[in-house]
Amino acid sequence: MSDKITISGNDSEQRLDRYLRKKFPELPLSVIYKYLRQKKVKIIRGEKKFHGKKEDMLQKGDEMHLYFDASQFGGTPKKDVPNFDFVVKSPFFKKNFRIQYEDEYLWIADKLPGIAVHPGTKTPSGKSLIDLFLAYQKSKNPNAIDPKLAHRLDKDTSGLIIIAKNDLVLRKLSALFRDGGVKKQYLALVQGKLPKKSGMIESNLLRTEGSKHTKIQVSSHIESKPSRTFYSVREYSPKLNASLVEVTLDTGRMHQIRVHFASEGHPLAGDDVYGERMWNRKMRDKFGLKRHFLHAYQIAFPHPITHKKIEISSPLPEDLSRILKNFF
Repeated sequence: MSDKITISGNDSEQRLDRYLRKKFPELPLSVIYKYLRQKKVKIIRGEKKFHGKKEDMLQKGDEMHLYFDASQFGGTPKKDVPNFDFVVKSPFFKKNFRIQYEDEYLWIADKLPGIAVHPGTKTPSGKSLIDLFLAYQKSKNPNAIDPKLAHRLDKDTSGLIIIAKNDLVLRKLSALFRDGGVKKQYLALVQGKLPKKSGMIESNLLRTEGSKHTKIQVSSHIESKPSRTFYSVREYSPKLNASLVEVTLDTGRMHQIRVHFASEGHPLAGDDVYGERMWNRKMRDKFGLKRHFLHAYQIAFPHPITHKKIEISSPLPEDLSRILKNFF
């Protein structure tokens, strides 16, 4: 006897070993590999029958037969189901849930500053951006697949972010990001006058865990990762001693824009981690800037399923546009 699983579209186009690890989180990876070597996983694909290998890519409609007792590896116990209808009617939801684009496969959200994209030590469950989209999805269909973030934005960064409606779309979006198929553009206000109208900042970045927060630094350490940031200066304000720059990421490292400009002596306005303390105080007290000036204003990519070109823009939020109106 065997347990049979039929592969859905959501679970297709992923490696067999990764699917089994996700399906049975309590099953050690070493045991998964042992079962595969012992030919305890059989796949029927149309007229074709074969014993699964770890690198086999699953396809929609595959019948997977498991010749081991899967019941003891059923995953973690289910949590209490929250009241999603209550969440979508809350003031927090109404303030922060903003959609710039939606189809049956994905959303592009317009994130406000001050909301984290996912729960963490300082963000309880239910108070992050992905929680809002989870509640929205589940309030319409309790059996819907949980949505997933395709990338990240810092808590105080505003602008566009892609959210996948299922795992298949997430995998295809991840491949687009990895292959440079997604173009993300930002507007940033940086201290001082840049020496060139346009250019590239390139360096290796290393992530370190501090006592209060994660910090990124330019480093030649073996574990550091290469990163490239392209920029073009739109305008310089002598009154602010600041430059408005358009930024395009070639890589998407954590805090990349903030660290790169700080490393060049031109930190972002309002950046309390990598910025210049006295200038930030002036920007806050005199000009009302209460967060770092960084906005993801445009994103463009070929749709992961339909291949149609998607290009979406987001206007600057009022707190940032007010500064530009007064000083540029």
